[in-house]
Amino acid sequence: MIRQLLATTLSCACLLGASAAQAKNLTILSGWDNNYNAVPVFVDQFISNLKERSEGKLSAEMRGPETVPPFEQLQPVSSGLFDMLFTHGAYHLGETGMSFALDAMKDDPIARRESGAYELIDQHYQTRGLKLIGVFSAASGYHVLLRQPIGQDGALQGRKIRASATYHDMVSELGGAVVTLPASEIFSGLERGVVDGAAWPVFGAMEYGWYEVAQYMTRPTFGVTNHILFMNLDTWEDLGQEAQGIIMDVAIELESSGRDKFAELWAAEDKAMQDAGLQITEFGPEVAPAVNAMFEAGVWKQVEARSGADGAELHKLALEKGLTSK
Repeated sequence: MIRQLLATTLSCACLLGASAAQAKNLTILSGWDNNYNAVPVFVDQFISNLKERSEGKLSAEMRGPETVPPFEQLQPVSSGLFDMLFTHGAYHLGETGMSFALDAMKDDPIARRESGAYELIDQHYQTRGLKLIGVFSAASGYHVLLRQPIGQDGALQGRKIRASATYHDMVSELGGAVVTLPASEIFSGLERGVVDGAAWPVFGAMEYGWYEVAQYMTRPTFGVTNHILFMNLDTWEDLGQEAQGIIMDVAIELESSGRDKFAELWAAEDKAMQDAGLQITEFGPEVAPAVNAMFEAGVWKQVEARSGADGAELHKLALEKGLTSK
């Protein structure tokens, strides 16, 4: 009897120990702080859903750009200093442009997953110690905030436009001169006339108050804004299949539900920006139909230049599956 009790006690202890070993608190390094709307919609919701779905065995906490600057975050996560990374593909073009390609792909989370594109992207990043977890669309693309409306040229001829690598080729194609400024200097740059405009996602500018120093926003919009969630590959492989399954299920569900939420928020912000005084200025009739294709072509140019054969293979697949026009 005593032996049976001891055996039962030891068995329970082992089970408890196994359960404790499965508990994991993940650190998520983010390229943005909580002022950027994608953080509460995607990061905060991912953390909440992960904890609920795993019944508390999996939890996570975010570290923002004050910890590591956005353009320098890939290496600390791939080396294991942080478990996960919430970022944008253009932030790491110095290392690879593979995930940047998503901004030139059709805004359909299900079609993109079914196409095999995510597998190619995942394989590419695994050679860099990262696992692709999710791709979160903002249900909107990009535009240019301008101090003055578009003129007779119908484009951006001769204007100084603040633009990151995301927009570099397109701004140049439209005749603009690219000026590199961090987001923190866009307000003062527009206010003092250092730049004539600033390229940015159509959703999120309201939080920064740029409508106070820019009176116009261009239409049509172009491209699709995507946020990428990676995990350190060693961290991923150390998790059990159950934990891996929970993480992927949460991410895949959020790809659709988060996109729907973003669509609602964008509609509300677009109205708010116009109510605040921002006017719509249209690209010229010859330019407008080509704007999105210009953007896509610029993205793919950088993807293939910075990701080599992998980028070319992804581009070919996207064309075959109808996910891109260029």
